[in-house]
Amino acid sequence: MDTTSPLPNIPKKEDIDDAGRFFRYMAEFVGFTESDANAIRESGLIVEKHLPAIIGNFYTNLLQYPPTRKFFQKKDGSIDDDYLKLRMYHQANFWRRTAGGVYDDDYAHFVDYVGRAHTSRGADPRLYIAERYVIGMVGFVQHAIIDALIRELHEYDDELEERAIKAWNKLCMVILEMLARAYLHEREVEPQQALQEVDSHAVMHMSIESYEKGLGLQRIRGVKQVFVGQEGDIPEGERKIIEVDGVSIGVFHHKGGWYALRNSCLHRGGPVATGSLIGDNLVCPWHGYTYDVTQGGLLIDPTAKLEMYPVNIQEGAIYLKFPEVEVDPPHTHQENNEVVYISKPVLKENEFFVKDVPPGRVKLVHIDGKRVAVFNVDGVFYATSEECTHAGGPLSEGELDGKNIVCPWHYSCFDVTNGTATCRPAVNPLKVYKVVVDGGIGRVS
Repeated sequence: MDTTSPLPNIPKKEDIDDAGRFFRYMAEFVGFTESDANAIRESGLIVEKHLPAIIGNFYTNLLQYPPTRKFFQKKDGSIDDDYLKLRMYHQANFWRRTAGGVYDDDYAHFVDYVGRAHTSRGADPRLYIAERYVIGMVGFVQHAIIDALIRELHEYDDELEERAIKAWNKLCMVILEMLARAYLHEREVEPQQALQEVDSHAVMHMSIESYEKGLGLQRIRGVKQVFVGQEGDIPEGERKIIEVDGVSIGVFHHKGGWYALRNSCLHRGGPVATGSLIGDNLVCPWHGYTYDVTQGGLLIDPTAKLEMYPVNIQEGAIYLKFPEVEVDPPHTHQENNEVVYISKPVLKENEFFVKDVPPGRVKLVHIDGKRVAVFNVDGVFYATSEECTHAGGPLSEGELDGKNIVCPWHYSCFDVTNGTATCRPAVNPLKVYKVVVDGGIGRVS
């Protein structure tokens, strides 16, 4: 394990000081004072109450416009629901923290980092978001917050209503300046395109689900104890990656303690538990996002955390507690202005819906806890082991070109019809599985 790589997401002191100075300068310029911060704290619960609806409406709006819709589309043009919910989670976290009313240097650096993350100088330079959309986001949320304050306070506390509206308007001006300065001279021109249809009820459901997840309000059906291994299997300073109900988890033996974290970076779902561990800092190998391995918190924003699972040792055996979460059916339609949820058949871990894997697409399933990638090549299904034989890259996230899958990590290639490595750096073949289609359900064996 390489322990010499830098920590790209640990902020330098001079960067924090600069962000703090700029925030204070702009706050003074627009007249944002401590009394304004108090007004935001007093109205914070009102804002939080409306955040799921605000975020849901915001992303419904984004999905209508092709230039912003493209950021949430899979290669086949469908919406990537998991990524959409991840962005909702981050967006809600940003405004929930803002509504908390604490505007110190840590908050200023957090906003500055969010601004840079949307530019070509962010952790993932391929994910450039034009400045106009960042400005539009603040304006959209600002208007929605003001509308919520008016509806909630106008008849009950018009004095707080007035103070809170003024405070939020001033603060949003400061936030806009903080975000805009990250762009320097970057500009992007785009064509005008027709609006797209969006199922606003499904988007709203995802917004509520992701918001509740951020608050830890998931409905837990029960907790099961999962055997990880013997203490000797994970020496001090080492880790083990396991899977529970399709969830990848990294179990760390670190400085005499035991920690279990979900192996999915909050940025783009990278295998964070496989990254370098330097002191208490765990660095995601994809884009360098850095976490405290003992608490799961993202260093740049400790309020954003990886899911963690309690670990206990019983007579030399390692166990972790894994929650079983109740999940609402994701598909909806509207009847008489009410959202009706449509249940789908329950799949086993080695099954998939054929319609979810159109030609040219890849699907991840599991067999006895092992990750398997299913490929649709011109209407015929093939399946191989999901991990690249070079460095374990996730082939289910790679690009399928004809019958060849390209690993997203180091660009190794494999023929999915027989598992053969077709280009380096990989040389060893993939394990091949059989796929059987029964009606609308595919099954890997």
